[in-house]
Amino acid sequence: MRLNFKFKNLFGTAYKSGSLSFTDNGLGLLSPVGNQITVFDLKKDEVASLDISSYHDIRHLALSPSFPILIAVNDVGDASLCSLSTGCVISVYPFKGVVMDVSFSPDGKFLAVAKGHNVMLFLAPCAKRQFNHLELYRTFYGFSDNVTCIDWSCDSRFFIAGSVDSTCRLFSVYNIPKIFVYTLSGHKNPIVGAFLFRNSVNVLTVSSDGMACLWECNTPFNELKSTNNSESGSLFKISNRYRYSNSADVQMTIPVSAVAFHKDLRLLATGFESGLLLLHTFPDFVIISEVNLFTNSINTVTINRNGDWIGAGSEMFGQIAVWEWRSQSCYMRADSHSKQMTSLAYSPDGLHLVTGGYDNKVKVWRIAGGRSIVTFSEHTAGVTGVAFPAQNSKIVLSASLDGTVRAHDLVRYRNFRTFTVPTRRIQFSSLAVDTRGSLVAAGGLDTFEAYVWSIKTGQLLATLTGHTAPISALAFNPDVSGIDIELATVSWDSTLRIWDVTGNSADENNLSSMGLTKEVVNFSCDALCVAYRSDGKQLAISLLNGNIVFYDPQEGVEMGTIDGHRDLGVSQTSENDLVTPQRAAEAKKFQSIAYSVDGEHLLAGGDSKYVCLYSIPDKMLLKRFEVTCNLSLEGVQEVHDRRKYLSHFSMETINSKEAQRPSLRIPSTVKGGEQSRRQWRPEVRVSAVGFSPTGDAFAATTTEGVLVYSLPSAGTGYGASSCFGVSSCSDSGWLFDTLGIDETITPSNARAALKQGKQAEALDMAIRLQINELVEEVMESIPIDQIDFLAHQLPVNQVTHFLISFLARQLGGRSRHIELYVHWTHSILRAHALNLRRIAANSALSDSVNSRESKSLLNKDSTEEEHKELNNPGFLTLRGEWATCQASLVRLQASLNHVKSHLIKHFEAVDNLWNYLENLSDLYRTKSTTKSQKQNITETCSP
Repeated sequence: MRLNFKFKNLFGTAYKSGSLSFTDNGLGLLSPVGNQITVFDLKKDEVASLDISSYHDIRHLALSPSFPILIAVNDVGDASLCSLSTGCVISVYPFKGVVMDVSFSPDGKFLAVAKGHNVMLFLAPCAKRQFNHLELYRTFYGFSDNVTCIDWSCDSRFFIAGSVDSTCRLFSVYNIPKIFVYTLSGHKNPIVGAFLFRNSVNVLTVSSDGMACLWECNTPFNELKSTNNSESGSLFKISNRYRYSNSADVQMTIPVSAVAFHKDLRLLATGFESGLLLLHTFPDFVIISEVNLFTNSINTVTINRNGDWIGAGSEMFGQIAVWEWRSQSCYMRADSHSKQMTSLAYSPDGLHLVTGGYDNKVKVWRIAGGRSIVTFSEHTAGVTGVAFPAQNSKIVLSASLDGTVRAHDLVRYRNFRTFTVPTRRIQFSSLAVDTRGSLVAAGGLDTFEAYVWSIKTGQLLATLTGHTAPISALAFNPDVSGIDIELATVSWDSTLRIWDVTGNSADENNLSSMGLTKEVVNFSCDALCVAYRSDGKQLAISLLNGNIVFYDPQEGVEMGTIDGHRDLGVSQTSENDLVTPQRAAEAKKFQSIAYSVDGEHLLAGGDSKYVCLYSIPDKMLLKRFEVTCNLSLEGVQEVHDRRKYLSHFSMETINSKEAQRPSLRIPSTVKGGEQSRRQWRPEVRVSAVGFSPTGDAFAATTTEGVLVYSLPSAGTGYGASSCFGVSSCSDSGWLFDTLGIDETITPSNARAALKQGKQAEALDMAIRLQINELVEEVMESIPIDQIDFLAHQLPVNQVTHFLISFLARQLGGRSRHIELYVHWTHSILRAHALNLRRIAANSALSDSVNSRESKSLLNKDSTEEEHKELNNPGFLTLRGEWATCQASLVRLQASLNHVKSHLIKHFEAVDNLWNYLENLSDLYRTKSTTKSQKQNITETCSP
């Protein structure tokens, strides 16, 4: 199994806080999610995460109009200069203070930064090589409070800034004495937005109390030139004052929270704390659109370049909406889990992922695009467990603290069955589904019992009693070779119980007699989670002390232990911890474990910022994946300053003195935090982990969202290069194979060969480079009558290493040319079926030899020759290559089945429409015949 897993995508959280920003082509929307940036591709309906992270939550984004460069500023004022063409952070510039706004000039030469009471003007990065990417050009003063907003003129000579002190100031970048600094005072509340009109110095200002002022300049725009002859007198005057309450049904008590202005169309988009979005035209101030996008405050508003879409975000529940005002419809809406996610599960085909959280919601995500396809909100309490049946990807089951287990249909998107305990209401803490998909089990949190239902009938079949503490986890044995159905449960009473669910069913009226305890295993501390290996011959149990115990359910013996509490890392959750980091690390434990598909590795996550990958035969840690480096979360920083623990140096006391507050804030009432603390930050943790059924990816639900890690061939999620108009390398570039690559193998040469009609040469170059966009361009340009010939000419290593995963990627929803890629798939598999079978047979033979030689090592009489043969690296490499290809074949099969089901639905819809039209025509003929008969009768009866 390859271990080069790399972060691929982040979903489950659409928006956290900060400003949204549209890309230059208007097809992408950038959203800050914690310390990362998510890009919503509005054209393809996909979500991609940039491989860019900061050490604190990102608040402000600014895209350069001249180069593919992004400036991301976090909470503490550190600006990350990012290249969108390479996806790398070029440099980090510390502003050493909280930044309220950042904006590029239209010509891309300057960058204005609002920091405290000042505006700092920097020379923006250019195409030339520079030692300092941001060079301070000038600092503008004059405000008595924090600056809130910045906007530039169209020629980049002026910019205006608004402040909390209710004033706006117009600054000139160059030496223009008449308008070097000009103050506009006319508001009574803080300024939310200030904007300059196109080809003019007229100013529009909006304050938080719902007042908008239009300032007109008495000097033409072209006459404001650099001169030393300054003229006295007033330069601006208020031409109009507008009240939002006069144009719409908006109460005066609702403050304005965010505004955006489109200079070409002169459209003003205003967001209110009630979730209302208004769109006005200027200078008439006529409302053309009014919609309630959210139930909470709108924190940011932005408009794309064409002015067709308005993006808005709300921090309360992490919601994003794109409003298309011309059609008066919501073009895109993305919701997040408003509270911590608790569980996840992969679908059997590996195309979907389901998550549940404490916000009472169950969300199903499309892994390829990262978007949620459906949200189930039937639960009235937190969801504690979700699961897919092993042989059915159209059903999702979820358990909740509201005392119900619900089965959801992914075809009709409805809750079709609810499982409850008839006698009493119970809070369920865990969930499991058997391999056949006929039984579902849930563990009780307050009754210390497990319950088993029939999915087909919904009847409660068995109540498993024996535990003396809440049941923390349960799992069905995936081995279906036998008749009995085995269920394993672990509890806080430090025991593992293995049940035979079908072992004692003589008395069907007495539910407590159904289900027999086969074995009870005692541990030294509480058991937290349990997982079966895919063959059902091994159990893994996570304990409260951080250990992971492996147990053989057939032989009843312990197979080894992993001491994992040291692998969780050393960190203190907060500044209030009065213990050393080493002592705090002793209380950490794993909350979730999952076996790999081959059963040789174990994935574990818990009270830490790490996800650990272990080798089961060696009982050792192979790799640790750091889920976040965000210091805005608790538990990330490993060492704190001990002086902060003293009352004299307490940060709360210092902040209180600086703000001149007479007392500290009241204790926090945030759910999940300590009630006696005055400040609350979420703590980083991993609540659930799971491997993909294909074995080439895994996912983890964390405080930041759902993190997906995959191998290069997985194809889960796609890059955001189309949103920025730049091309990026393929995902397989992590292990780029340079064999057969020389200076002539370039994308430009491949396109040139394609134009010259050399399709075979162009396809060979594109596959060698492993650039998905280039291969897509070449394949779609090849005539359909040449596909069979080219498929036979392809080497088998190109088919197994790249083409199968690429075709699975295209048919999984990436391309609209379904027929073309189905033809390619058919031709390639028909041409190379014999070679693929031969590779599979060699892999199976190597697997059997590996098993036989591993057993010989356990024999003390094994010779040195056998040891030397085992060190031969031949079949291990072949097995790893074939395992990756096999995972791609499984994903390709799932994509083809998905296409097949869509075609069947389409033909059924066409057939129903045809029958409907036939019925209409028959009805029309019947009416016409009846009418003609009535006319004949009337003519006959008339004299």
